Amino acid sequence: MHPLVAKGEEMKFLRALTDRVAKQVMTERNREIAYHVGTMVELPRAALRAADLAENAEFFSFGTNDLTQTTFGISRDDSARFLGAYLDKGIFERDPFVTLDREASAS
Repeated sequence: MHPLVAKGEEMKFLRALTDRVAKQVMTERNREIAYHVGTMVELPRAALRAADLAENAEFFSFGTNDLTQTTFGISRDDSARFLGAYLDKGIFERDPFVTLDREASAS
């Protein structure tokens, strides 16, 4: 699983690199090992352009903490100081670190 991949071209490069190294190691060891190549979607661009990544990724894992931090510009650690007030005032309906932002995804 490759972290922080932002572009389809990058995933294509990483896929080829992974396959090349895996083949080399399996040849050296005279052993075949099944494996999958994927990425952790943890950048907003990666989430928006997931179809581009999917052309060369067999799976996705979602880095929801990183996505939330980069989307809202807040970190889980720092938000503890003000998140309660934001929830009380209705700025956030729910803690953004534990729920999906369906409003943004519908835009």
